[in-house]
Amino acid sequence: MKCGFCGYEFDQEEEGLKACRGCPMSGRCGKVKCPRCGYENVKSSGLLKRLGFGRKDENGK
Repeated sequence: MKCGFCGYEFDQEEEGLKACRGCPMSGRCGKVKCPRCGYENVKSSGLLKRLGFGRKDENGK
């Protein structure tokens, strides 16, 4: 996932949800906090990824 504010790229499941640990919603709000700047990004949908609208890696997948 790429932060919409600072542009930092991070793994939403590992780094992003770790940054949410102090929040009472703890990752159930539909947002992922950027571990670098703290901006709350909207979680990317699994459906959109399956349809091909997600961010592609260096191999084009």
